[in-house]
Amino acid sequence: MGQGAESGGAKGGGGDFVKFSRSSAQRIAKTVRTVEGGNRNQPGLTFEHPMPTTGSPVRLCKSGASTWSKGTSRTVDVWESGECGSESQSTGVTIDARNLYADVPANKFCSVAKHGNGCWYVIAAEC
Repeated sequence: MGQGAESGGAKGGGGDFVKFSRSSAQRIAKTVRTVEGGNRNQPGLTFEHPMPTTGSPVRLCKSGASTWSKGTSRTVDVWESGECGSESQSTGVTIDARNLYADVPANKFCSVAKHGNGCWYVIAAEC
């Protein structure tokens, strides 16, 4: 159903609901804020980005005790590296990730990245 008044008449309390796009909601919020505040020069209301920007979407992991085959998923241990060149150590955190590219040998480091869909994928591996 669109957002116009020509949606077939009002149905007070009925099961038909008007759906607004994000830009429409922002436009309406900006208009209400401007009118209620009385200041016509105020900036409009903005919404936070749905994905948090803190932290890196890339993690250093270790492949596990057996070869990680292409096309499979597995739970991997997240490792952290200290200063450049220092020894890496396990964080005790795990991630479920999918390997779409190539077999990763046992107990090798790999990098995984979080896709916009929320899933983790191998992006590079130690050979």
